[in-house]
Amino acid sequence: MAEAVRDLARRAVEIGGDGAQAIAVSHQLPIWLTRLSVEGRPLPHDPRRRECNLASVTSLTFDDVDEPAVPRVSYREPAAHFYSGVNQLPGS
Repeated sequence: MAEAVRDLARRAVEIGGDGAQAIAVSHQLPIWLTRLSVEGRPLPHDPRRRECNLASVTSLTFDDVDEPAVPRVSYREPAAHFYSGVNQLPGS
């Protein structure tokens, strides 16, 4: 997954130049494992502690897609205001 994201980032730069962006959509587990890997954390984890809610956005920002440097990770929940009153099940 991490290599697919890096390939997608390279392709975006080929098409749009420096600063280009790309979007990949996936399920929670591959997103979370990619984030753990990028952050250098162990992959075995408690699914109830994942920070990867429905409709969330986990972003990987590469300074240079051709360098092996670790991308920066950011996380947002742009639809969080819709969650009020909803029973959230961690890790689901």
